[in-house]
Formats: sequence, C-alpha cells, structure tokens
Amino acid sequence: MDISETIAQFPMIMDVFFFCIGACIGSFLNVCILRLPKGESIVSPPSHCACGKLIKWYDNLPIIGWILLRGKARCCKRPISFRYPFVETLTALIFLALWLLLPIHQAIGGMVFASIMIFCTFVDIDTMTLPDFATVGGAIVGFVLSITMPQLQNAYMPDMPFVASIIVSGLKSIIGIAVGTGILYWLRLLGECVFKKEAMGEGDVILVGCIGAFCGWQGAVFAIFGGSLIGAFSMVPIVATKKFVVKKSKTKPHKFDDGTEADPLAIPYGPWLALGGLLYYIFLRDFVDTYFANIATVFFGA
Repeated sequence: MDISETIAQFPMIMDVFFFCIGACIGSFLNVCILRLPKGESIVSPPSHCACGKLIKWYDNLPIIGWILLRGKARCCKRPISFRYPFVETLTALIFLALWLLLPIHQAIGGMVFASIMIFCTFVDIDTMTLPDFATVGGAIVGFVLSITMPQLQNAYMPDMPFVASIIVSGLKSIIGIAVGTGILYWLRLLGECVFKKEAMGEGDVILVGCIGAFCGWQGAVFAIFGGSLIGAFSMVPIVATKKFVVKKSKTKPHKFDDGTEADPLAIPYGPWLALGGLLYYIFLRDFVDTYFANIATVFFGA
C-alpha cells in the first residue's frame, strides 16, 4: 500500500498532520512577533523564561506545553501569556481549514499567506507599525508563488500551454498589488484631508498590496471594504470603553523614540485588512468574484 492509498483510507492522518504543522508554525510566529520588531535574532538565544532560564523542549510544545504548565513557567511560576497558545491554535485551525476546503496548491499557498497575515496582525497590535520586510516581502512572495503555482490565482488552464497560465496568474497578482495599494493610498489621502491627521499608516497601504499579490484585485478590494466593515462593527464598543478608561486614567501617553506620543485611542487597521484577506481567500473567493463579475456584466455587458 503506497502513501496515497493510506491517505485515502485514513484521511484524518493528513488533517492531524496539517493541524500540527500549523501549531508548530504558530509557535515560530510567536518568536518572530516578539523578537523581530525589536531587531533581535530569532535563533539566538534559545527560548527562555523572563527570569533568564532556558525553557525545556517538552515545556515548549505548541499548545500542549502551555496547557500542561497551566499557564505558568515551570522555573519561576511567572504567568505565561495566553497569546502564545492562542496564536498556535489560530494558526493550526487556519491551516486545517485551508487543507480541508481548498485544492492542494491553493492550500499550500494559503498557508504561506496566512502566516504572513498572522505575523502582521500581532505586530501591528503590539507596535502600531507594519515592517516592510513582511509587507513588501510578502507581496514579492505572493507574486513568485502566483507565477510558480497559477492555481493560486485560479489561472491554471489545462487546455492551454503552462506558460499562458503563468502569464495570466502573474498579471492577476500584479493587478492585485496595484489596485489594492492604489485604492488604499487615495483613501489614506482623503482621510488626512477630512480628519486633518494621518488616517492610516503607509504600512497598511503596502499590506493590502501584499493581500492583492495572493488574492488578486477582488481580494484586495474585499479586504479594504469588508475588513473595514467588520472592524467598524467590532471596534465601536471597544473604542467607547477605551475612551472612557483613558479619560478616567491619569496614565501618560506612551512616547516613541522620536518624541511623538501614541494616540491612546488609535486602533490598528492592519488586523482587519488581514482578516478580510483571509476570509476572502479561504471562504468567500467564489462569492466575491461572482459578485464583481455580475457588476461588470451590468455596467459593461461583459
């Protein structure tokens, strides 16, 4: 019995495999989220507790380690942030969903895409910034994957030469980058004119270009407007509560190295863009693409 027959008879083997792979990638993302914004190495020193002691490998197992330790370090009993198992579980579930719901090429490409989006989400939450190596680099990776796996952009045509599929897929990726960054750039300028201050960062503009590189222009547009809509409904009560807490608190605003102060009511936009992009990629691609195609038919008759 070869491996394909084994997988066919026991499909849960691959389900568990991709869930575990996702948990391990999530563990790695935790390290990247914590260290890379500080300019620290992700290799050295090895994982260690806040007290300085190295973490044993069996305590560092994704998800399971935190549960067995009951959220406290073995060495000094300091609390371990719930974010660590949360990111690991989130990544594992997204990887599993990609494997179960999408064709293999789109699933593999989606795992790369999801990893970039998760990293950007939590870095933006922590620092209110999006590093160029993740956003610009992610856009480059999305384009490269699009021309090596045309299935990523639904551009593979078995009855046509493979090079034709590559060209179509590459063009879709480039158009996705251009449309996504173009729309958000102009919205950014409009926001600055209306509110007389920066409405969003340049990192958000580049991030939506990264989304377009993986998802095409339809995914980029959905990430901008769908993500904004979800974020608006989700954040209204949070912002209201935060405003009340800030008003009652005497804590001084955090100052950055350049002397500027952080707005205590500022909400990162990157996580909502990332959520919109992932929702499109995993669940809504067919629906959104059909919607835009119907609009094109109505207005242009094509």
